[in-house]
Amino acid sequence: MEYNTMRTPAHDTPLGRLMTERGLSQSFLAREAGVTQSFVNRVAKGSIESPRRSTMVKMAAYLEVPVDTIYPE
Repeated sequence: MEYNTMRTPAHDTPLGRLMTERGLSQSFLAREAGVTQSFVNRVAKGSIESPRRSTMVKMAAYLEVPVDTIYPE
């Protein structure tokens, strides 16, 4: 897995912490997972209430973690 060294500041959310641990930027994760950077930003900030499961599955698949690891329901 290739990592991007340019990082957007992470947030204290499950996804934000995972991105920090892995050195991933929002733009890199969005591009690799096939989702928008806006979506990654909202999940990382915890400002999205009901994300589409299909979109969360894309991010979780790229990160190789269960969906509830990055967005506990």
